[in-house]
Amino acid sequence: MNVALKQRILGAVVLLALAAIFLPALLNFSDRRAVDRTTQIPPQPDISPIDTPEPVRPEGITPAERDTEIFQVGVDRADQGEDQDPEKSGLNTAGIPKAWLVQVGGFRERDKAQELLNGLLNDGYKAFIRVGPSKSGELHRVFVGPKIEKQRALSDKTAIDKKYHVDSIIVRFEP
Repeated sequence: MNVALKQRILGAVVLLALAAIFLPALLNFSDRRAVDRTTQIPPQPDISPIDTPEPVRPEGITPAERDTEIFQVGVDRADQGEDQDPEKSGLNTAGIPKAWLVQVGGFRERDKAQELLNGLLNDGYKAFIRVGPSKSGELHRVFVGPKIEKQRALSDKTAIDKKYHVDSIIVRFEP
């Protein structure tokens, strides 16, 4: 026999022997890593319901005022509003903070009020719309605020008047 043929046969036998040794180890499908199947969830606690009594309204509390009373909804012009004397911030006699609103405008059409509201919101003002009665029907008023300090309401009024070319008024807000 040729030497090269002998070496090839010997190499094939060595490869078959190695395959017979290592192939079963590689193809072992037994579950070596067993999964821990014990639970980590604690047992259900023994909870019993507690009966609580219904709340009782305390004596002497006055009901909240309506929007028409809070926002001076009947005010159409600056000369119709409350006298805006330079009073300080603080609490009123009922212990509620004094606050002011800037009434930017009043509109009969909701769309115009919404357009002004969107512009104020885009400029970073906290603005909202209140609908109230007037002599000529329903009026959509656009307000900015409330502001606890009257000076801040005045500075907002000045900036809004300049930017939107309006004559806004400051009205009292009491929640």
